[in-house]
Amino acid sequence: DIRTADWSENVAPFWPAVIQSALTWKGITSLLRSGWKTIKGALVMPLMIQGYKKGLIKFTIISCRKPRAA
Repeated sequence: DIRTADWSENVAPFWPAVIQSALTWKGITSLLRSGWKTIKGALVMPLMIQGYKKGLIKFTIISCRKPRAA
């Protein structure tokens, strides 16, 4: 039993909040402590928002359930 759903509209409202929190002193220091990979991920967020608005990016959730043993 495998199901998928497009959660893009559910995820999109959180992007501005994530960017805003990253621009605080606490957010900046956390990013610096997290390392270069996390910093690169944070820097790409505006591009992800732009891609979503253009219909190029979707966020999909996948759920699975293992069949019961016979």
